[in-house]
Amino acid sequence: MAEALTKAGRYQIVGELGRGSMGIVYQGFDPIIGRTVAIKTMLTEGLSPQEFQEYKARFQREAQAAGILTHPNIITVYDFGEDGGILFLAMEFLEGKSLEQVVQEQNVLPLETILPIYDQVCSALDHAHRNKIVHRDIKPANIMLLQNGLVKLTDFGIAKIMSLGMTQAGQILGTPNYMSPEQVKGRQVDGRSDIFSLGVILYELVTGEKPFGGQNITTVIYKIINENPIPPRELDGTIHAGLNYVISKALAKNSDERYQTCRELAEDLRNYRTLGGAPSPQGTVVLRTAPTAVGPAEPAPPMQEQAPQPPPVAVEETPVTRPPVIHVIRPTPPRPQGIPQIAWVLGSLLVVALLGGVGYFILLRGQGQRVVQPVTSQVVTEATPPAVTAQQATTPTQPTEAKSAEIPPIAEVARTQEPQRTHAPAAAKVGQLLVSANVAGAKISLDGRSDPSWVTPYTIARLPAGTYNVVISRDGYEDFQQSVTIEGGQTNSVVGNLSSPRGEINIETSPTGVEVLIDGKSYGPSPVRATLSAGDHTYTVKRPGAEPYEKTFTLKSGAILTKKLNLGEVTRTGIVEVRTIPPGATVLADGSPVGGQTPTSFRLAVGPHTLAISLSGYRPVQQHVDVSASGTSNININLTSQ
Repeated sequence: MAEALTKAGRYQIVGELGRGSMGIVYQGFDPIIGRTVAIKTMLTEGLSPQEFQEYKARFQREAQAAGILTHPNIITVYDFGEDGGILFLAMEFLEGKSLEQVVQEQNVLPLETILPIYDQVCSALDHAHRNKIVHRDIKPANIMLLQNGLVKLTDFGIAKIMSLGMTQAGQILGTPNYMSPEQVKGRQVDGRSDIFSLGVILYELVTGEKPFGGQNITTVIYKIINENPIPPRELDGTIHAGLNYVISKALAKNSDERYQTCRELAEDLRNYRTLGGAPSPQGTVVLRTAPTAVGPAEPAPPMQEQAPQPPPVAVEETPVTRPPVIHVIRPTPPRPQGIPQIAWVLGSLLVVALLGGVGYFILLRGQGQRVVQPVTSQVVTEATPPAVTAQQATTPTQPTEAKSAEIPPIAEVARTQEPQRTHAPAAAKVGQLLVSANVAGAKISLDGRSDPSWVTPYTIARLPAGTYNVVISRDGYEDFQQSVTIEGGQTNSVVGNLSSPRGEINIETSPTGVEVLIDGKSYGPSPVRATLSAGDHTYTVKRPGAEPYEKTFTLKSGAILTKKLNLGEVTRTGIVEVRTIPPGATVLADGSPVGGQTPTSFRLAVGPHTLAISLSGYRPVQQHVDVSASGTSNININLTSQ
């Protein structure tokens, strides 16, 4: 049935553009409006009446979802219909290449190409997610790169309106290679599932490899759920550590550990060079502190052979002087073998004796003078887990006074949730925020509050610690919004990237095929479709044999504006050149001024005309001329003085 399709509703089918698992896409033509469209049909062969109605409802839901989304980077859906049991969507016809085609040609893309693509895709998805719509099928084939640099996100065919979606629990929709763990498990998804898909694509674009490869769908799904991909920097050492961090965070198995919005992902991707010191979101981390105490440091006791210990547990501690640096724990290297057990026992007994003598001496000198200095927050990266000495394993706990003079094992300090301190400085309660943007003079608001002096770049001082919503805005640009957390005693920064809002203009003429210029730039023969920045523009239609037609229009952000111009029967004209001796005479054609002073040339409609030529101090002259469309009519007159 689809092979012989010649029309869909009022749309004429011109040819086939492509096929997918859910349907066929055709190039179509709307004879009423006179524009080229893309017609997407859904495959319905073999469906029962009930299944057909379910598919029809889903297909109509796609049209409704796309209708909600008015954004320059999202394909525009014009119409939804059914024709003889065929469900179809009429949508914007795009000329360009899909990201999938570009990757097949180039394999690995340079960052200067990737960044603007992701900036536009993230903007589109952020808009969709704010409207409660999840795409659910983000993949390179659904990202179109147009010739003018604009990126369009296509195929919301299995998009889900989160409050009204049809997808049942346990049902998997989407392309397996790019699905999130929660999606392949058939669980409820939100915008963070699309962010995972963006992470998969970004991994491919940067490394040229798939993060979750496999010979079959089962293997791919298993890896998505259970295995972390090889970090990009291990595949290519030239990949920046900050870029490695961004990809790893986008691919976090737990959606709470991913970027929470596409805006956050786009921001970190733009500023990846500043993230070089960030730890991998999927690494095991531990924070440890080493206290400073009065009394001489004792030598570390020898390690006793013990059973393998479980991996250390990550312990979070409140920093005293500065935020702790986070390090990834490396695997424990094997302990050298071959030392007899008796040697360990004798050595341990000797150390116990030495420790006892030194501890007793310190106890005598330190009675009544017990002082504990504030604990300084440090980070200790260990190659092996802390060992248990013979004394620790067999000797009862020492008195409190004796322990205050010791340096306890690092593992013991790590387990202490609140280290003892007597003179820890009070934590600062306020911080400051530096706000800048790619456009100077933009207005800044904080949780809806603003001030006339708050324009970029600007530093807002003495902000109470907490989380704020920052909005940067300026006329002619789309608002930039970001959440930021202010910490006491620190300076945080927000860099806004304000993008110029865009819309689309369609210029259709009758008859077609005349040259169209927009803001002085030629866009070829009509009909013409162009994406422009929001604001005022001028289009010019050059009519053969007639004066150009010029008109001004205002384009709003996200809008699609159509201008229809009926040129009617084009009036044919010819060129007339007039020269006089002496020069400087004024010329009237059929009583109306034309051109300037002689010598001059101008156009007149084909046919007879009367020219009146006059110059002060000379006798006026009348001259008849028969204008033709081919060639130039030349008038040469010698004026006589009065």
